[in-house]
Amino acid sequence: MKFKYPHLFSSIKIGPLTFKNRIISAPTSIAELGPDSHLTRENIAYYRLKARGGAAAVTVGESIVHSATGKSHPKQILLDDEGVIPSLVETADAIHQYGAIASIELSHGGMECDPIFLGGRNPVGPSAISTDIGFRTKGLNTVRVEEMAEDLMDEIADAYADGAAVARLAGFDMCMIHAGHGWLLAQFLSPLINKRKDKFGGSVENRARFPLMVIDRVRERVGRDFPIELRISGSELAEAGYNIEDSIRVCEMVQDMVDLLHVSAGAHYLINTMTTMHPSMFLPHGCNVYLAEAVKKSVKIPVVTVGGISDPAQMEEIIAGGRSDIIAVARGLLADPDLPRKAREGRDDEIVHCLRCFDCIGGMFITRTMKCAVNPIIGREYEYGFPAKPTERKKVLIAGGGPAGMQAAITAAERGHNVTLCEKTDALGGVLKFARDVSFKKDLYRFEEYLARKVGSMAIRVLLDTEVTPDLVALEKPDVLIAAMGADPIVPGITGIDKKSVVMAIDAYNDGAEIGQKVVVIGGGLVGCETGLYIAQKGKSVTIIEMLDDVAVDANIMHRRALMLELEKTVRIKTKSRCKEITDKGIIAIDRDGREITIEAETVVVAVGYRSRSVNVDTLRGSTPEFMEIGDCVKPGRVLHAVRTGYDAAMAL
Repeated sequence: MKFKYPHLFSSIKIGPLTFKNRIISAPTSIAELGPDSHLTRENIAYYRLKARGGAAAVTVGESIVHSATGKSHPKQILLDDEGVIPSLVETADAIHQYGAIASIELSHGGMECDPIFLGGRNPVGPSAISTDIGFRTKGLNTVRVEEMAEDLMDEIADAYADGAAVARLAGFDMCMIHAGHGWLLAQFLSPLINKRKDKFGGSVENRARFPLMVIDRVRERVGRDFPIELRISGSELAEAGYNIEDSIRVCEMVQDMVDLLHVSAGAHYLINTMTTMHPSMFLPHGCNVYLAEAVKKSVKIPVVTVGGISDPAQMEEIIAGGRSDIIAVARGLLADPDLPRKAREGRDDEIVHCLRCFDCIGGMFITRTMKCAVNPIIGREYEYGFPAKPTERKKVLIAGGGPAGMQAAITAAERGHNVTLCEKTDALGGVLKFARDVSFKKDLYRFEEYLARKVGSMAIRVLLDTEVTPDLVALEKPDVLIAAMGADPIVPGITGIDKKSVVMAIDAYNDGAEIGQKVVVIGGGLVGCETGLYIAQKGKSVTIIEMLDDVAVDANIMHRRALMLELEKTVRIKTKSRCKEITDKGIIAIDRDGREITIEAETVVVAVGYRSRSVNVDTLRGSTPEFMEIGDCVKPGRVLHAVRTGYDAAMAL
């Protein structure tokens, strides 16, 4: 069979195993385990979905080998708990059900472990240090890290071997040893963290001694017919840290001991590297490929690259160019678990691409729940396997062709309902249309295009330049009316708000918007910060003023970190300040000390929030047997809110 991407869909031997293609599901943590930290039906369905989508291998993430010292999160799979084995068996079986190879990541948090996860004991690491880094959950200040003695190192090395043996017993085909991202083995490799004076510190050969001990123990326990994948950071991305030369040397040392090298980047204890480890929307797709490419040139075994890659054309180019042998995909398989299957069948235009918005990872950190902005299935994969069928075919009228309305139309049509989608402007897309020319929003615009294309390919009647009014509802006589009418920007009552120099944030993206060289953005929420960054990237001088203590507080933790790194390059920010008046020369503001200050500006951009179009919605209430509200007309929010509410409304029909 001829494939559109022949290199990507060629098989590859990894030890005794054959990967059916070059796309694997990278290890990702799961939102929440059962109360006993065993995998639940929901967890198993999460991994099954990726296998069903066509990934060659599916890796279960962050399984801890030594729970007494290695637990870094509130709930993690504990491989030294025999009770976890039945759920591991079921997980491996679920992955195998669709012909994928089942793998599992063996890990230990080292100094990144919070004492509250260790029964109150201090974390251990390569060196004794005081630190306030790591995944703290109770506002701890300084934590003392205890230097690992050799007998504990020996015990933990055996625990890795025991963990691999448990995985094999449970039916997994291979395992991944995590020696990257700042976990225990990476801490030993890091000259920033490992300050030992004995044989485990100093040169890269010495710093690698404990990781090599671990690999040796695992290999001895599982034999040569159970492949080992080693995950490593190609660089810590920090001055004086572990670099690509170190990585190449370590990979050369282990290439006869492992079957696959998985090259990532960054370390958790270097917080600014986390948005490169998991590339943000501000970075190029595949920004870490160069690290895998450098390793591949120096070793004789296959190499995996990872990091924000979801376009099969780019994957093909990477494989065909010899830069990597395999592509690992994490967030891309949340956005669309069927990505491999769609690419294999040449249906690229049906792939839902990851926005790299961090709603998934950000949610995991704060609420311990997994959601995806563009895939309403994520977080409820188990119930997705048992969809409720509609009891009758209904006539559905949807008011509004933004992301919520389009998602509702798609899902309702997929379920067999008779759907009419009305949009009062001349094109579908709603507020997402702004993203067309924004460099860091290309994936968002691509999602808008996908939704519009999907609507156009289905049996959905689309009426553009058509506002849904009570008269139209009376004419159409639908069984169900779904209001997806969006929101309007709030216009604050500031003196001078009606001046020609004032632009609403959403209008600042229009081709015809007149933006001067000096710009003030009123409002430092997520919209204001992203708009200010967009304008600054066009070469303008931008100042953001915000009444609160900080900016972008409505962004998730990971996206905010990435956004702040970009803002720090080009944008001035004034917090605890409010705009009193807009003048012909700029604005008059009250600063944090209560003083009046003048900020010169040729253009003033207003980004103080949105207000739901509740008045418009209220005119339609009671006009149909069933009435629903979705998206921003319920409460202004992010794409995740729009997509989920649209999907849920259609599923409730």
